[in-house]
Amino acid sequence: MDIAVKKELFKKVVSCTTRATSSKAIQPILNNILLSCANGSMVVSATDLDLAIECKLPANISKPGKVTLPAKKLDEIVSKAPGEEVSISIDKNQNAKILSDRSKFQISGTSSEEFPEIIKRGEEEKVYSIKQDELLRAILLTSFATSKFETTSILSGANFEISGNKFEIGATDGSRLARYVGSMDGSTKTKQSVVIPGRALAELERLLVSFKDGNDIVQFYFMPGQIIFQNNDFSLSTRLITGTFPTYDKLIPKEQPHKAVFSRTQLLSALERVAILANERTNVIKLSFTKGSKTVQLNANSPDHGNATDEVDVEYKGNDLEVAFNYKYLSEVLRNLQLEKVLLELDTSLSPILLKIGDADYSYTYLIMPVQLR
Repeated sequence: MDIAVKKELFKKVVSCTTRATSSKAIQPILNNILLSCANGSMVVSATDLDLAIECKLPANISKPGKVTLPAKKLDEIVSKAPGEEVSISIDKNQNAKILSDRSKFQISGTSSEEFPEIIKRGEEEKVYSIKQDELLRAILLTSFATSKFETTSILSGANFEISGNKFEIGATDGSRLARYVGSMDGSTKTKQSVVIPGRALAELERLLVSFKDGNDIVQFYFMPGQIIFQNNDFSLSTRLITGTFPTYDKLIPKEQPHKAVFSRTQLLSALERVAILANERTNVIKLSFTKGSKTVQLNANSPDHGNATDEVDVEYKGNDLEVAFNYKYLSEVLRNLQLEKVLLELDTSLSPILLKIGDADYSYTYLIMPVQLR
């Protein structure tokens, strides 16, 4: 094999695919990434058998071929290599010579024969499409609500469902819930629902951001026990989580009487200021609403360090109300929303805090369970 590729693009591709390798793999070859070169392009692939990523980039190929190289070492080499182009040649013993400007590296590779098949598709599989920007927005507004503590739990994934011409992503860790409903290109006659691991959604988010240019549509299809997403530059396949996801839509209140409209940026800034002196174990902040007032008070108290108070403007309709919650649950969603104003709906100090968006193109609901005041 003898090829040359643009360094910056190769660096991005290697960085993205390396994240699918496994450092604790039973099979040593899973520590490697596969380079396949033919027909004017290079395909870079990696898998840990649960997650697989495949990226494609143009290449100047003098001699086609395949080889697997140590992912971490190749990633380090390419990220630090000078120059604008990287040349790679593989000899008959699978040794790779890598040249970039005046830097030369040689690393030992392995035959590609033992590398597992990455991403396949049967002819009978139905392919669906979503606008790339919309899928990215859906993931950004839901994936952070998956459980990070029990990686084998059904709650460590997000429910992904298609029905008619709509798709839905729902995630909850038991203390908060995020639900996004958007539109697909085309439609399906049958409702289909799977649970995608949170890690796979995080990697899909990175790929969507990294390969945004020149891609408007993401295609996806279902295989037994897995789902595959792809655009012109990448494919991602993930093993699904088995089990039944909670029927979270029943937990969402239809309407709540107290309504508070905030500037998103002002509320986020006030939360982050007060959070400096929030209890480091509970992260609790209290909001105090007063009937007829145009401001809301934020309070935090740390038994070890002190307390903080701040005020932010609000358009509030309702009676006097105090509600306490983990500030991180609200700041995470405010950071990912691209809106000037946000509406919070409340009922009592023990009722869920509800953030709802009804847009022409999508609908979004975010729910936070409060903490009991003492």
